[in-house]
Amino acid sequence: MTNNFIEVSTWEAGVWTITEFATRQDFIDFVKPLFKEPGKYMFDDTTIIFNAEARNYNNKSFFCPFIEGSLDFRRYWDDQKRKCRTGVIFKNEGKTWYLTREYYMWINFLPINDKMARKFAFPQVWDTQYHLALYELLAELHYLHAGVLKKRQIASSYFHAAKLINQLWFEETPILKMGSSLKDKINEKGTWKFLDEYRSFLNSKTAWYRPMNPGKIMMWQQQIEETVNGRPEMIGGKGTIQGVTFDKDASAGVGGACTYFFYEEAGIAPTMDITMEFLLPALQMGEITTGTFIAAGSVGELDKCKPLERIIKYPEVNSIYAVESNLLDDKGTIGMSGLFIPEQWSMPPHIDIYGNSLPEEALKALDEQFAIWKKDLTPEQYQYRISQRPRNIAEAFAFRKISKFPTHLLAAQRRRIEDKDYAYELIDIQRNAEGIAEIKATNKIPITEWPITKKTEDKTGCIVMYERPDPKAQWGTYYASVDPVAEGKTTTSESLCSIYVYKNPVEVTRIEKTGVVQTYIERDKIVLAWCGRYDDIVKTHERLSMIIELYNAWAIVENNISLFIGYMIGKKRQRYLVPKDQIVFLKDIGSNQNVYQAYGWRNTGTLFKAHLLSYLIEFLKEELDTETKEDGTIVKITYGIERIPDIMAIVEMEGYGDGLNVNVDRLVALAALVAFAKVQQANRGYRKRTEDESDKKLQKSDNLFKLKVRPYKHIGMGNSSLGQRPLRSGFKNLR
Repeated sequence: MTNNFIEVSTWEAGVWTITEFATRQDFIDFVKPLFKEPGKYMFDDTTIIFNAEARNYNNKSFFCPFIEGSLDFRRYWDDQKRKCRTGVIFKNEGKTWYLTREYYMWINFLPINDKMARKFAFPQVWDTQYHLALYELLAELHYLHAGVLKKRQIASSYFHAAKLINQLWFEETPILKMGSSLKDKINEKGTWKFLDEYRSFLNSKTAWYRPMNPGKIMMWQQQIEETVNGRPEMIGGKGTIQGVTFDKDASAGVGGACTYFFYEEAGIAPTMDITMEFLLPALQMGEITTGTFIAAGSVGELDKCKPLERIIKYPEVNSIYAVESNLLDDKGTIGMSGLFIPEQWSMPPHIDIYGNSLPEEALKALDEQFAIWKKDLTPEQYQYRISQRPRNIAEAFAFRKISKFPTHLLAAQRRRIEDKDYAYELIDIQRNAEGIAEIKATNKIPITEWPITKKTEDKTGCIVMYERPDPKAQWGTYYASVDPVAEGKTTTSESLCSIYVYKNPVEVTRIEKTGVVQTYIERDKIVLAWCGRYDDIVKTHERLSMIIELYNAWAIVENNISLFIGYMIGKKRQRYLVPKDQIVFLKDIGSNQNVYQAYGWRNTGTLFKAHLLSYLIEFLKEELDTETKEDGTIVKITYGIERIPDIMAIVEMEGYGDGLNVNVDRLVALAALVAFAKVQQANRGYRKRTEDESDKKLQKSDNLFKLKVRPYKHIGMGNSSLGQRPLRSGFKNLR
């Protein structure tokens, strides 16, 4: 037994020895110079020894040639266990490589589903995966955490599952956790499946049998019940692996001590930064770091990678181990960042026979491919495509859409809509013989593509009705908002017409039969949505008009395109249009002062981005109701976003970002509607309705005779004291 920090098995020229490192700093000084860059590790035929055990198994279908229980058998497995706990040093012709403990175990004892080989096989030696392992070791040695922005298809999930398995198999009482924003990323459909594969293989093919109790999905503990001195006792390393998800709560499962926390799919984790803040205390003891947080992921949905972007671009302030890199941008700017694994590293077929990346060859191929994409794809498609195969950090994040909207509320509302929490009808609308707008059934479906592509020929969609109009509703109960289009059939614009109908909140006074009076607020909501266009613009205008008439709605219209307003005036339906001087939010912000149209609002300057969006965002975040326990503990908060049942509005909010050249027709209509409604409600108050079910209601048959004044006394009389009408000129109103 020595007092060295670590003793590492070392191979050189076919001879095995031990290299001792007396202190942690000695080991750091050894490892740090070995950390280079894929393409510069200069792997040679020594890599055959890197994974000699896996090669041997491939040839013989077993690892150890000795009889089970024999001294040689025990020596073999003890030797391999030591290498899986301390790693291995390889030296050849002046070159040195250090394989970390989990990397050595991974490439020798943990097969993966090899997509290239189309079978389960041991991982090939690639310098990028070796590089990743060294980076995470250095982070741990420096008492820091690891942030990894990676290209796709680098077997990161398999590697990090191996890291957890390595600790669980060979250490006592490690507390290991794996988290994700999406449950399916880490449960039996995700990375936990890899843990199951590893456990099954190790238990059946090696001498390292490890029972789990419990051994269920998302929770393992390495132990088994045995009888000791006639009493049951749990025997084993007692280490645990737990899976936690953050789709509902960013702080779920982060309490208690933790050895390693692996955040899977960190590129689609909008609340990962919050999780990390809750988790850091569990990884420390006072000022000493006792555990390591590892976030690794590729950029996914463009509005959900901000936390990963921050830890990659600003590692030091986020306690992330920073490395010097010339991959910050396409200019070769050198700076510090978290670990970035670009597309050109370990990019088949640009890898040599020893596993060295050939980045120059890969970059040339990528440049050629990207040039073709830029020519054939839309700008938005191209930007998204290169973000999934980035050559530098700037390229990975340059086209990110920074969501201005509360992403956690959007995710929850999307889930409610997808879970069918909102009833709706898919309808068409037409005029009857009297010219009145009526609802009719339709077999069409609404447009669910955003942004809409040039290949979509039928852009009419259908109307989604969430609540039918109340025929008894007084004027002002319903508001509508229209974002019109300038033309009918076109191949140059993907813009669509959009309309929403909104039902104002109503203060209801209900008089029950017993005479008890109850007053409550009937919540406001979106009751109809349509987004689309006809090849004939007149049909588009007529559909909008019929929707407005059906709800007897007061309509606010964007008048940058005045054709629809002109259509309504031409049909003598301008009473439905909100005059410009009634759009109070324009006055409040001093906008549209030089716009001389009588109706609607003009989307100029920063009116939409700087003002209307703020109304919409606050509308989403508004707390409508709070459910609490008797002790005051909040059980549930109902937010304003639940008034918007349109899934495509949520999609546009999730995808909206400054600098992204896409149409947000729905958001324009919705933001203007909310801004108009909120200002109207502030100035006019809620609509009121009385529902009288009492027995004291006036009945014409029984109570009419009790009136002290005859109700028809003054019918037919004018204003004169004699009850005679004054003479009127037939030309009174001519001017």
